[in-house]
Amino acid sequence: MKIHEILLIDDDSVTNFVQKKVIESEFENFSIEVFQNGLTAIDYIHKNPKKSYLIFLDINMPVMNGWEFLEAITNDKYFYNLKVFILTSSLDLSDMRMAEKHQLGSSFLVKPLKREVLKEIKLNYGVKNAI
Repeated sequence: MKIHEILLIDDDSVTNFVQKKVIESEFENFSIEVFQNGLTAIDYIHKNPKKSYLIFLDINMPVMNGWEFLEAITNDKYFYNLKVFILTSSLDLSDMRMAEKHQLGSSFLVKPLKREVLKEIKLNYGVKNAI
């Protein structure tokens, strides 16, 4: 899978700072965009429809949470090339079940994100270098 950009969607700026550093350590030469809620991320995707995205999505956020983001983007899934990983601190079993069932959710990852998990993602999904 050719990835043009990585999107980190989470409302916690400290978490975003740490997670971005971890992602950068494994995905060198990739552009990483950070969004505080799902709505601003959807707007960005709509404005850049030709890119392929690897998305790390938090569940609990203001304005538009992770589940609302998934529902909104699912309507347009045929127009975009997305690989979505739910990245959350939630240990709620209902969240895990919803993530497993959702057609766009590739996996349920628990914060903090680890390099080993990113290596697996690159391997399992055949992520190739950015342009």
